[in-house]
Amino acid sequence: MRDHLKFSLPEKYSQRQLTGALAEHYVIRKEPTVSESMAIYDTFDWRLFNKSLVLCASQNNLFLRKLYKNKVIHSAAIASPPVFLSDLPEGELKDRLAPVIKMRALLKLVELHSRLTPYRALNRDEKTVARLVYEETKPAQRKNVSILATHLWVQPLKGYTTECQAICKDLEAAGFKILKREDIYFKAIAAAGKKAGGYSSKLNIRLDPAMRSDEAAKAILRYLLRVVKINAAYLEKDLDTEFLHDFRVATRRIRSALGQIKSVFPMDVVSRFKSDFAFVGKVSNPLRDLDVYLLREQAFKALLPPALRSDIDPLFDYLRGNRSKALQKVIRAITSKKYSQIMRKWESFLDRPVEDFPPAANAGVPVFALAQKRIWKQYRRVLKDGGRILEDPEEGKLHALRIECKKLRYLMEFFASLFPPKKIKKLIARLKTLQDKLGDYNDLCVQEKYLLGIAEKLPAAHRKSTKTAMAIGSLIGALNQEKRVIQDAIAKTIGDYASSSNKRAFGELFASQQKETVQ
Repeated sequence: MRDHLKFSLPEKYSQRQLTGALAEHYVIRKEPTVSESMAIYDTFDWRLFNKSLVLCASQNNLFLRKLYKNKVIHSAAIASPPVFLSDLPEGELKDRLAPVIKMRALLKLVELHSRLTPYRALNRDEKTVARLVYEETKPAQRKNVSILATHLWVQPLKGYTTECQAICKDLEAAGFKILKREDIYFKAIAAAGKKAGGYSSKLNIRLDPAMRSDEAAKAILRYLLRVVKINAAYLEKDLDTEFLHDFRVATRRIRSALGQIKSVFPMDVVSRFKSDFAFVGKVSNPLRDLDVYLLREQAFKALLPPALRSDIDPLFDYLRGNRSKALQKVIRAITSKKYSQIMRKWESFLDRPVEDFPPAANAGVPVFALAQKRIWKQYRRVLKDGGRILEDPEEGKLHALRIECKKLRYLMEFFASLFPPKKIKKLIARLKTLQDKLGDYNDLCVQEKYLLGIAEKLPAAHRKSTKTAMAIGSLIGALNQEKRVIQDAIAKTIGDYASSSNKRAFGELFASQQKETVQ
């Protein structure tokens, strides 16, 4: 099936008409009809679709193909449906999927049921010159559902290319059309009530440069609220760690927007909701910290001498036990009366029309002018803090620079639609390079401190284990060495970010035409 030519049928065209049309030149022999089921998988945030990939499971096999292509790129036999990358057998398929799906769970989006009726077209010598398959596809396990698609597949056979071409010409003359840019994937996803690519945690907001700044801010915040609500609904299911991550990032962006999009809302409103969303972030901190450690379990073990790798298992067993408790605390928090009240008041505020004569100084300012000024000011702050680090790369200063970079990144993402896409994406990518280095350094600092204190919290049996203590100590040493390597690299990264070409690119986008009306 995957290497066949694919045809759409004329409207209301039956199998009988098909065989009758071809019987004039060929003997058509029907073979037994067979049924097949196929499930389509992707992550919650459509990582495969966004790479134009389709992952299907059928008869204990996984197949990976490109959208609009029938040819399989990679395949693998499986004993049961996979959930995480670790469930896949070693091989080319797993290697191809690893950088795409990463830590996300694979979810079954839809299952299809197909009825396939094969035919053989024979010449006068009773030699099979082509194989044809009449296929009807519909969603599986659903009664009284209409057929999604009907197709005819034609498989050329070696040595009979001319005959196959003649058959295709006859089909086209009868109203059949070769399908090159159609994929059952889209009809299947739509039949399941989903929209391909329908969710992304990334900001995708179109702002009008002349829009009032308070209206633009509310548009950004409503988008972030949607991300919060979507991910909060999945936290209790605990499908994968990225639901919590996206939930936290969205709440952090809300707090950043309130603080960084200056003077568009009254100060009491800003202060109240920043405090409310600080509560949301704080209650989820322990769970996210544990997720990070557990996600890096194999990477941490790889830092240890082989003889100590199994001796650190008690640490990760302890963390797993703590994670279960931390998850329940988060679930209790987001189902609490306090959380419901915060969300209700927040949504009510965002739905309220903006005032004709707002008290906040920048509320009525065109958003383009505000975006330019805020981004330019924050960029200069990053450069200033970066310069101090070049003089003294102290840990506290590195942490402060990471926070300032995050503020700048969020501002640029909030207002990205106001600027030329290629230019803003390039500037964000450069900032991300610096952010990643600072983030890696900060993570190592936090992990090192956590491990230094964790030995006292382990159960007594493990605290007294010399080997477990040695393994934890060895891991702390390895992390410290990594930290030093990254710290040495940060200076160069800061220097690259402060280059004249980057300053010039920032100046062209954000330093020109500044409005004096912006406070």
